Amino acid sequence: MPTINPKTRCAFGCLIFVCSMIALLVSCLSTSNNAEAVYKYDNYLTNPPNIRVLLHDNIKKVEIEIDQPYSISDFNSNKILANRTNLTKSTMYLESGDFRTKILASDTPKFFVKANGNISIFTDNGFVKVNKTKYCGKLILVPKGNDRFSVLEEIGIEEYLPGVLEGEMPIMWNDEALQAQVIAVRTYAIYKKKINDNALYHINKLDLAYKGSYMIQTKATEIVDKSRGTVMVYDWKLFPGHFHSTCGGHTEDISLVFNLNSIPPLSGVECDYCNNSKYYRWKKKLGKIEIQNKLNAAKVDVKKIRNIKTEQIGPGGHCSTIKIDHAGGTKRVNANDFRLMIGPKNLRSTSFNIKNSGNSFVFQGRGWGHGVGLCQYGAQNMAKSGFRWFDILRHYYPEIDLVKIY
Repeated sequence: MPTINPKTRCAFGCLIFVCSMIALLVSCLSTSNNAEAVYKYDNYLTNPPNIRVLLHDNIKKVEIEIDQPYSISDFNSNKILANRTNLTKSTMYLESGDFRTKILASDTPKFFVKANGNISIFTDNGFVKVNKTKYCGKLILVPKGNDRFSVLEEIGIEEYLPGVLEGEMPIMWNDEALQAQVIAVRTYAIYKKKINDNALYHINKLDLAYKGSYMIQTKATEIVDKSRGTVMVYDWKLFPGHFHSTCGGHTEDISLVFNLNSIPPLSGVECDYCNNSKYYRWKKKLGKIEIQNKLNAAKVDVKKIRNIKTEQIGPGGHCSTIKIDHAGGTKRVNANDFRLMIGPKNLRSTSFNIKNSGNSFVFQGRGWGHGVGLCQYGAQNMAKSGFRWFDILRHYYPEIDLVKIY
């Protein structure tokens, strides 16, 4: 598991040494018995880092609107290429190295800017609206081959988090559950930035339910601000703070789901709190031909499926591998990949039993999501029962420390 890589003069190794000497400053946020202790490491980062989010990948066109004066710059050199007043709702596309726009009410295309590499679009006070979602960060357009392009947003991590909080958890839920969710998301996002630091983007919009950075409710911002800079670490290392909707009674070991090394915070725990979720138990009947077609569409070549079996069952009941017996032989696929191929609304999790029923299979399962890390319905019910956010995090991620890194 990669360690935190400080971008300041103080090496993270100093943190380990100082911690071992019990010289870290401890911030007790509210309790007198230090139950909520968050280690402060004020010299780690001076400011919150920026994160680049992949919004749309390898597309031919996108709907775009800008309501304020905006600037266009070269992404690498920051050289200003143009300043404009606004952009009426238009379709944007790439043609022979030029970005062009076409106002939706008109058939006449207009030149936007020449794409000599990646370009940035930013406005000081307004938003850039892309396919009905509003963003206040810097939008980056990345030309691809065959007149295709990708769209990214570069934004401060603390400005990014409220849009994820609103997308991942109902904002009317208990504040303690929301606070636990925010810290899990912040840990996950900064971990992804760490391991993808040299990549064009750090995190994919598909990784987290992101509702954009402009239309944010006040409560979401307030919840994020309360834990500003706080992340979870294990053995003083960042780790991916995975979470999911409903575990069904026991969370799962990360090694079985994502084929990553198991660590105590992500090895699975019992959960007695999510049984009011409508997906605590579920049942789905799917035709064999329907399953075959979905697998073939995902480039998994099977024909005339005879049987499907789960293999390598984890402590949370989730399987690691799906074995498919068909007319062409035997095929094994990663269970989470199989679930996504068949459709996450068909197979809510990888914790299921399968009954062969003639021309179909009946899946009886529990939980919704991959099952690793924090169980959202469990967190909400723990909060309603009086547990604080740090209690919730330490239940679902055993042996963690909470560290304020900026």
